[in-house]
Amino acid sequence: MKRLIKIASILISLVIVHSCIEAIEFENITFDGNLVVKALITNETKKHTIELSRTIPIDSTKLNPEKNARVFIADNSGMIFDFVEINDGTYESTTNFAAQANKLYTLNIETSDGQSYSSIQETLPKTNSISNLKVGVEDNEIENIREMVIRVDSDLTSDEGKYYRYEYEETYKIKTPLWTNDELKIISDTKPYEVILVQKDPAVAGVGFCYPTEKSNQIFLTETINLGQDQVVGFPIRQIPIDNYRVGLRYSILVKQYVINQNTFDFYTLLDKFAEPDNIFSQTQVGNIPSNISNNKFPTEDRVIGFFEVSSVSEKRLFFNRSDYFGLDTPFINYWELIFCVEPIYPLVENALGQSPLIIALRENWSFFPVESEDVPPNSGPYSLLRTECTNCSKFGPVFPPSFWVE
Repeated sequence: MKRLIKIASILISLVIVHSCIEAIEFENITFDGNLVVKALITNETKKHTIELSRTIPIDSTKLNPEKNARVFIADNSGMIFDFVEINDGTYESTTNFAAQANKLYTLNIETSDGQSYSSIQETLPKTNSISNLKVGVEDNEIENIREMVIRVDSDLTSDEGKYYRYEYEETYKIKTPLWTNDELKIISDTKPYEVILVQKDPAVAGVGFCYPTEKSNQIFLTETINLGQDQVVGFPIRQIPIDNYRVGLRYSILVKQYVINQNTFDFYTLLDKFAEPDNIFSQTQVGNIPSNISNNKFPTEDRVIGFFEVSSVSEKRLFFNRSDYFGLDTPFINYWELIFCVEPIYPLVENALGQSPLIIALRENWSFFPVESEDVPPNSGPYSLLRTECTNCSKFGPVFPPSFWVE
C-alpha cells in the first residue's frame, strides 16, 4: 500500500511539472492529497479488507490514512456489504462473504469531507487453479550465479485465454549461530545494580531456531490470451541464489494465483512500470493509469489512485529442504554473516560515574554469551556480551514454527 501511495504521489507531481523547461524545486509545488484505494474481493468466503489513504509528498515517509469513511460494496441483486474501520484507513467487511459468478459488484466510498466515490461494475472472472509448484536449480547467466527457481503451472482449461496475477508468502527456517541456554535478567536498574544469570525458558525463548515470513513486494503478471490454450506453464515466481540463508535449512512458499480481467491487468502493468526507477520520468502520465474508481461529482478534477479488483483466487504451498538438492557440506551465506557480529564486550556493573554500562548494554541490543575465561581482558566486567542478533535469531522471526509448518 505504501508503494502505491508513493508512486501515486510521484505521478501527480509529474503532471504538474510536465512540459516545464526550467528546473522546479519539488518542495515548492502545491500538493493535493488524492484518494488512494486498495480494494480486492475474491471468491474466498471471508471478511475482506479495503485500505484507504491519501497521496503523500515525494519527500514524505509517513502514510496518510483516510479515516472515518463509509465504505460498502453493492451487487446488482440489491445486496449490501458494509465495511467498518478496524485500524486507521483499514476497513473490514462486517460479515463473511465471497464474490460470486454472474453478479456485478460496485465499490462505494463516502469520505468524512463529504465527497463520494464509486467504481464501475466488476464481475468475477472464471476460476482456474494452480496445478503444480515446482522448484529446481538453474543457472542465471546474467548474474553468473546458480539459483533455486520456483515455477507455477495452472490447470489446463477449455476457456479462452485469461489474465493472471501472482503473490507469494515465504517462510524459512534459520538457526541462531551462537546459542546459549543462559541469559542475564535485570533485577535492579538503580543502585545497587543487580543482574543474575538464569536459564532460558524453552516455552518462551525456543531452542535456537526461528521462522521468518516475508511477503512478495513485486508485481507478477502473465496472460494466456496470446497462447493456443488457457494454461500457465513454468511461470517463475521466485528466484533465490543457492548460497542464500533463506534456502539454508528448510523453506516453504505459499503462492496465490489471481485470475483477473484485462482492465485490472492493464492497471498492474502500468503500476509495475512506474515502480521501476528508470521509468519514473517516462512519458506516461497519471491520467493513463487505468482506475475504475472516480469521484461522483468531480470525476476529472479529483482523480482516484488505485483499483477495485474482483478476482478468483487459488493457492498452493510448497516445502523443500536444502539437503534435498545439495550435500550437507555445500556452504551458504548465513544471516549472521550479513550483520555486524563484533568481538565480545565486558561492561562493568557500575563505573566511576555511578552508571551501569552492563545494564545499558543489555537494553541496547547486547546479550549474554559465555567465552573462555583466558580471553577476558583485565579490568573487565563479570559478563561477556555479544550483539543480540548473533545469539538470538528472534530479531528476524518467531522462535516457533507457524501452524502450517511440517518437517
